[in-house]
Amino acid sequence: MKKKLVALLLVMAFAVTGAYAGNVEVQAAGVEEDMDVSYLLLEDALVGYAELRTRGVYLSEGYSSISKVGTGKIGCGGVTNAAKRCTVSVNAVVERKSGSSWVRVTSWSQTNENALTASVSKYLSVTSGYYYRVRSIHTAGTDGSSSWTNGLWM
Repeated sequence: MKKKLVALLLVMAFAVTGAYAGNVEVQAAGVEEDMDVSYLLLEDALVGYAELRTRGVYLSEGYSSISKVGTGKIGCGGVTNAAKRCTVSVNAVVERKSGSSWVRVTSWSQTNENALTASVSKYLSVTSGYYYRVRSIHTAGTDGSSSWTNGLWM
């Protein structure tokens, strides 16, 4: 329980501050969804921000985050914030770089009814020698968007 709380606080801190010791990568707006635009970096923590392509009134913002928390361990998750109370959800997907494509490692989600936020976070043991990223799908009411981090070397 303590690890989950620490991971949740880590994700929330990324979401609120939008920065981590100056090692932040922001997802560029206007990039087509089917393009693989992640950069491969040697940073310790990365945050990706949702591209708000919706014209709706429910979705306020969304974030994905990934950070090194030890040898072969990452902390990762996602947050969705709504502008007003509705059904809010986040689905976070951890991916590993394999050749020229990203392969799904695991995913999990959270949906909250009549809420302003939904968040997920986990610590994962991963194989060293690969790049990892987190992609999140954010929905609030009838609005939706996605965010992703750049690749983090482990």
